[in-house]
Formats: sequence, C-alpha cells, structure tokens
Amino acid sequence: MPKVKGITLKTLQVAALGAAAALTLGACSSQPDELVLTLTPSQEAGGLIETAEPLADLLEAELGIPVTPLVPSDYAGVIAALASGQAQIAGGLGPRQMVQAEEQADAELLLQAERFGSLLYVTQWITNDPDTFCDDEPVADEDGYLYCNGVLGADVTDGPIGADKLPLVAGQAVSFVDQGSTSGYAIPSLQLLEAGVDPIDGIDGVFAGGHDASVQAVYDGDAVVGVSYNDARGDIAETSPDVGEKVVVFGWSGPIPNDGFAASGDLSPELRQEIQDAFVSIAGTEEGAALLSELYSIDDVVPVESSDFDVIRDLEAELGDLLG
Repeated sequence: MPKVKGITLKTLQVAALGAAAALTLGACSSQPDELVLTLTPSQEAGGLIETAEPLADLLEAELGIPVTPLVPSDYAGVIAALASGQAQIAGGLGPRQMVQAEEQADAELLLQAERFGSLLYVTQWITNDPDTFCDDEPVADEDGYLYCNGVLGADVTDGPIGADKLPLVAGQAVSFVDQGSTSGYAIPSLQLLEAGVDPIDGIDGVFAGGHDASVQAVYDGDAVVGVSYNDARGDIAETSPDVGEKVVVFGWSGPIPNDGFAASGDLSPELRQEIQDAFVSIAGTEEGAALLSELYSIDDVVPVESSDFDVIRDLEAELGDLLG
C-alpha cells in the first residue's frame, strides 16, 4: 500500500470518510468543516497521492477549510466518492467522468484543463510492431519519439489518422487503460467497431489501469497494440528511456474535450465558485502550476460549460447502440 510522509492510502480513505460524515452533519451550513479532494488514478496511485497532498494544502490555504486528498483504485471509484458524499471535489476527471459526475453524482462542472493552448486531445494508437501497422518508415521528433502514418506534425483537430490500420488489430493483444477512460477505452472501442473489429471478442484486450501502464504493456511486449492519451510515452521515459524508439505511434482518434474538475452539488453555489476561483488562482502560481503539471500535465485551467461535453454524451449513446 502506498505510503507518503507517514500517510497510507487507507489513512486517507478513513480521513475522507470522516470528512464526509462531517459534511453530512453540517449539511445545513454553507461552510463544511472539511473537504475531500478525489483524483482520477490515470497513473500510478502512489505518485498521485504524493503530489495531491501539496495541492490539497494550497487549496486549503485558498479556501480556509481543511482539504484531504483521496485517490481511489479506479476511475469508477472517483464518481462513487462524489455520489456517496465521500468526496466533495474531484479532479483529473476524464471527459466521460465529467458527464458521469453530472448525471450520476449531481455534481457541478467547474473547470477544464488546457494543454499547449488547446482544450482538446486525442487517443493515440501505439505499437511495438511498426512493420505491421506503419505504411512508412517511422520518423522521430526532436526528442527521438517515433511516429508513422503522418501523425508527426499533425494537430489534434486533424484526426482521425491511421484508422485504415485498425482492421489489423483483430486478434491482437491490446492494452486499454480503464473501462471508465474516454481516450483509453470508449473512443478506441468505437473506432474498432467502425473498423469492423469487436472490441470485446475480436481482440485479446486487457485493462492496464493507467495510461502509463498501457504504454508500459506495449513496451514490455505484453500487448502488441495499445492506447493512451497523447503522448503518454513520456510518463515512463524515466524508467524506460528508449520508450520513444520501442513504442511507435501509428494513429490518432478525432479530437476529444480535455479533462477537468467538478464539485458536489450539495455545496453552496458560493463555495463552488470559491473552489473554482481557488484552482484558477493556484494555476497562476509557480508552485501550483508545477503541481498541476506533475499531476496531469495541465498547463492551465479555464471555466467550463456542461454543453462542452455534449460530444461525449453523443459518444455514449452511439457506443451503447453499437454494443447493444
């Protein structure tokens, strides 16, 4: 079990339950005694907790209310924490989670992540078998990371790219991220279905648990093909420095709205606004910006509208129809 500065994940979970109880007791008050910040485990949970603690401290300083971080074991646990009152603030919510936070936990969407000046990202398709999945010789970017099929130099709005190679995924070992992940499961599943490949029975699929772990599975040879956000290869570069050479990006999905932050609908509108303002303020500081970058490679945060995720609602309906 991860342990950071003498605090274990179990301790954080117990503390979170205590905070939920305190919030329940103070339901009639506009200011709860304590808040719990839950984060999506899109990478190894121990590292997230280590970074989440100082972020919670900054949030606490902005709000004047104690804030405890909580990292569940999977994507679904984040929504469950919001829905049950175990957590009141959620961060790193993938696009599907943003919709689920509203529809399943009655949460209010607050902010969306910005990266490289964009509010969009893509699923990237990766492989350790470029001879099969690349039409051309892979080319390297300035960091030595290999791409093929015209992905290098493309903009996120240029996708999908390499979709004609997806029929070749049939029968292959494929690494997904988590069933709750948009770029790590929902989008690539839809792409496979459109390519005539059953994402359940037509491949040997496995859920790695995180975007870094999905890349690692392809790097280690446990899967021939994998998916992640762009470019999650950098997440394992410290321990696998040749990942950019061994794992080649051969395709992109179409654009996807970035992840974001939400707060419980049980909180007062005034407090939700304070939380939104606090994150914006934190992102504007050197320390806060570094923490957000370390957590989820976030460059900045901007206010978001629920309608920004209508494309995800349409995706859910389309995927549900195709899967029956």
